[in-house]
Amino acid sequence: MELSMQLQQKQQLNLALTPQLKQSLDILSYSMNDLITHIKEQAEANPLMELEPSPLLETTLDLARIPVQGTTFAESNELPFQITANEQSLELVLMEQLAMQKQLTQLEKQVVLYFIQNLNDSGYLQCELEEVADEFTLPLTACEELLKVLQSFEPAGIGARTVQECLLLQLRNQKNIPHYTNQIIVDHLDELAGKEFDQLAAIYEISLNEVAQVLAFIQTLNPRPVYEVAPREIQYIVPDIIVESFGDEFVIRINDLYMPQISVNHYYEELLQENAQVADYLKGKLSEVLLLKKGIEQRHETLYNVTKIILDYQQAFLTEGKKALKPLRLKDVAQVTGLHESTISRTTRSKFIQTPHGTFALKIFFVRGLPTEDGTQNSVLHIKEMIKQIIAQENPLKPYSDQKITSLLVEQGIVIARRTVAKYREQLGIAQSTKREKNNSKGVY
Repeated sequence: MELSMQLQQKQQLNLALTPQLKQSLDILSYSMNDLITHIKEQAEANPLMELEPSPLLETTLDLARIPVQGTTFAESNELPFQITANEQSLELVLMEQLAMQKQLTQLEKQVVLYFIQNLNDSGYLQCELEEVADEFTLPLTACEELLKVLQSFEPAGIGARTVQECLLLQLRNQKNIPHYTNQIIVDHLDELAGKEFDQLAAIYEISLNEVAQVLAFIQTLNPRPVYEVAPREIQYIVPDIIVESFGDEFVIRINDLYMPQISVNHYYEELLQENAQVADYLKGKLSEVLLLKKGIEQRHETLYNVTKIILDYQQAFLTEGKKALKPLRLKDVAQVTGLHESTISRTTRSKFIQTPHGTFALKIFFVRGLPTEDGTQNSVLHIKEMIKQIIAQENPLKPYSDQKITSLLVEQGIVIARRTVAKYREQLGIAQSTKREKNNSKGVY
């Protein structure tokens, strides 16, 4: 065989992430607060950019600090923003630990990052593993293993789904744990919290002093692990989208009232035409201003279109509230819009929407569903509401067990496991049947 060298031409299509495209994607993912901060940072670095601050924002924040009859405007519904805790430090701490997980693939790191982005203010996981498995097309067992990776991070207890799991995660690194601590956390935490020491002593055949030792030890654990990372800082959340009711119609608008107005400095604009020596530099800065304005316009357009599709599907929410939310996934919205799932994720991430029912994170509209016998799906929120109704209608002196509630749901066509019912009941803040029976017999029901 004769070997030779030769030149060949080949056409190939590659996607290049230009600085302009990167800025556009970044702007799309910004919340309103982040976008305002980004605009101000750009203005500080660009002499051509002038900002006219929004007087509405400054006035609003000043009013929010004025006490009125024992409260503040910010705590009422009179202004379109709410107060929330700052989670940036927690996310940074967890992402630094994630970066050290060299054994994980890129996809696995994306899943763990998804978990991190779905932690609530106390550090508990707020998404279902079935939802994550569906989102990333992974087996449920793989998602369970990746959750364990997050739960191995500091602070101990992060990524738990219940108080019991949070406390159990913290036991891993503890020494001199009193006997039966693990079992009491799993099965009788309500009794311990209710100071039913005699009953616990009888169940585990231990002394009252030993029960007290378990209580004292558990009190050293932290049911809100996120508070160990940093002191809670208060910041103001400005909603990105506002939905208003006009008669029987609902109108969506992008909230840009608080954004500073961007313009070009006329002095430098004239200098651009007169001075050739600085023309190239100024042209680059002018291009940055125009690209920023275009990116903001695209953000608003995409956010409006995605929100409209979401609310068209979740119309019942506008009249009935959260209990009427139907199962919805990112891929469902992506298919309707023709956009990629990652674009929908960026669009809805860290965004807040003000509605007639209150201000919520936009991601609440993405609800996992459970299958029914007829092949349709019921949202988790709807199933939780059904559980509340079943318990509300039970005989106070003979409350339904989790297994009985499961059977009643199955009779209504809901395919659900007993442990899932128990988890939803705990998330609703409803005690187990034995505890309800005891309270009812005391007239607490």
